[in-house]
Amino acid sequence: MKTFFVSLVLSAALLSLPPVLRAANLGDPAGALDISDWVKGDAVDLENAKGKRVVVVEFWATWCGPCRVSIPHLTELQKKYASRGVAIVGVSDEASATVKSFVGSMGEKMDYTVAVDRDRRTSGAFMGAYDINGIPHAFVIDKEGRIAWHGHPMYGLERVLDQLASNTFDMAAERKREGAQRKIMEYYEMAMRGESEEKLDKLGEQLTALDKEMGGIEPSKALDLPELRKMGRFQGLMREYQQAMFTGKSEAELERIEKKAAPLAPKEFNFAEFKSQFQLQRVFTEYYRAVTGRGNEGKTEELAQRLEGVQSGDAEALTEIAWTLLTDEKIKTRNPKLALKIARAAFDASEGKDPNAADTYARALFDTGKVAEAILQQKKAVELCEDKDKKSELQATLKRYQEKSQAK
Repeated sequence: MKTFFVSLVLSAALLSLPPVLRAANLGDPAGALDISDWVKGDAVDLENAKGKRVVVVEFWATWCGPCRVSIPHLTELQKKYASRGVAIVGVSDEASATVKSFVGSMGEKMDYTVAVDRDRRTSGAFMGAYDINGIPHAFVIDKEGRIAWHGHPMYGLERVLDQLASNTFDMAAERKREGAQRKIMEYYEMAMRGESEEKLDKLGEQLTALDKEMGGIEPSKALDLPELRKMGRFQGLMREYQQAMFTGKSEAELERIEKKAAPLAPKEFNFAEFKSQFQLQRVFTEYYRAVTGRGNEGKTEELAQRLEGVQSGDAEALTEIAWTLLTDEKIKTRNPKLALKIARAAFDASEGKDPNAADTYARALFDTGKVAEAILQQKKAVELCEDKDKKSELQATLKRYQEKSQAK
């Protein structure tokens, strides 16, 4: 079992970590939910919830790997605490079409309220107020409308919900716990910046004393400072590695950083896969900005060629990119042929076993006029799908393709 703090670092997965100092504090009134679209579940009004319900507001995104890991956990918590007046709301700032597609594909695995932020206003009221940069991140709002807790939804959330449900929650104790967790983040960031062992040892002594005094900064989870230090050193090197790739440094320079980072890397980390994923994400981001009018539109064709040329075996990432290219409302000029190539690559990478990849490939075929082939692939998607709600959605799409074929 990974300790709490190592798990936290791994799940952060090269996302920005929150700084040590924050503008808002536990016990402050919660911000407002400013939502443009309630994708799943009933709308939640925080004012109406006062005195009646505890609300969990969790910030996530479809592209975020750690967010996907936490989704089934949030579903289980919603089922567990629904009868005790807890409502969970997942908030994304992505396009509604992207969020709806993802939520539909998840089916019962994502069984809580899901909403789309309005111009990042909800994010500003919560994430911005507490200077949080990394996702997933959850905020617990008690029945008095106060922020009772915030953090990674996999670690600590259930404990707080239990305490609130049993009326044993202690705001003063939670503030003290949060202060200790800030010191842990400070320790981690010091390791990431390459601070001396002497400075880390000094702060480590304080943390060890706090951990003993509190009976565990995070109850039932071990405080493993040597492992946390190791992971901080690793992430610092990985930021250096990312910067080297971004600025086009030589392979020799990349290998130099790899050698330094390799002894510190988690067992499951693969440099080749990371490099491929980074390149895919970087090129797609540039292309997406260009086709939505937020980047250099004159480089659209060049970026399309580069995106097509990136070699990746990540079926999930390729599927999402293809679906975005096919459906995102912000894209001004679509390139169905590019979407088709990426969708086919995703389908091949999944070995034809993923219903989402098959559905996306079918949509790409349909949008390029290959209706008969689209019908065949959509039938595969229906056959592969085990989720009842999602299967109905796929069957409806199949019917639309068949009607189009008959109309011809």
